[in-house]
Parts: sequence; structure tokens; C-alpha cells
Amino acid sequence: MLEFILSKLILIVFSLAVLLASGSIVSSFYAEQEKDVAAASFQQIVDMVRQADSYGGEFTIKLDMSRYLDSESFLQIGDGSMYLQYNGKVFFAELASCGQLNLLGDDGLGTNTIKVAQGDILVIGRVWDDIDLRTVIYIENVEATFSTAFTNRSASSMVL
Repeated sequence: MLEFILSKLILIVFSLAVLLASGSIVSSFYAEQEKDVAAASFQQIVDMVRQADSYGGEFTIKLDMSRYLDSESFLQIGDGSMYLQYNGKVFFAELASCGQLNLLGDDGLGTNTIKVAQGDILVIGRVWDDIDLRTVIYIENVEATFSTAFTNRSASSMVL
């Protein structure tokens, strides 16, 4: 009887060891997949900024960063470069090829760097500035957008 209990106990210990080993392999696989997705998302943003700089007209692109970033990661743009910090890993890209790139801070004035988090909306636009066409990047003030009063549509449609 004692041999039976010991054999079952040894079997349970070895099965737990195999389960823990396979669990770490699976979790590292998913971590690698998440890293690949983060790198692809970062590359999409970099490509948008580079393509925006080469476009010959005006436009505005709004990116909901909750689709690109998780809660612990952030994107920093400035000084001719862009980098993403994602779960302890850093992805980096040069923006030196982008000529007329303007970064706007919260006050609407030019700044050297902007830091974008998950809850932000990143706006990439191409606008005429006096005689030049410039690429402008800024964070949209989401709190001000959602705090505006809604009109009573039924009353306004009756007036029309």
C-alpha cells in the first residue's frame, strides 16, 4: 500500500514539473507573439509619419492609441526619432528623412518631444503654414472633446 501511495505521489510531482515547464514555454511563445504585434504596430505608425511627410496635400489622420499601445507602454516622438517602450523592450526608428515636422504640445505651441500613452488620440496632419506644407503631430485633447455640450437634435430639427 505504501509503494502505491509513493508511486502516485512521484507521478503527481513529475506531472506538475512537466506542467510548469510547458506553461513557461507557452507563456514565452505568447510574449514573443505580443512583441511581434507591438513591433508591427510601431512600424505602421512610423510608416504613416513618413508617408505623411511625402504627401502633397492637406489631410488629418487620428489614431486611437488604445489599438496600438497597452497600459504600460508609451510612444515618444521627437528630436528626429520615434521610439516605443513596450513591456521592457524598446523599438526605435529614425525620422530624419521627415523634413518639415512640427510637434505641438498641450498648449498648441511647438515642442521638442511628445509622449503618447494608451488613452490618447494621436493626430498626424499635413497643413499649409504660410507658404510651406508641413507635417504636424499632436495629441488631441480628448477631455475637451467629450466635455462639450450636446445639442438637442429633436428641437433643432423642428426649427429647421
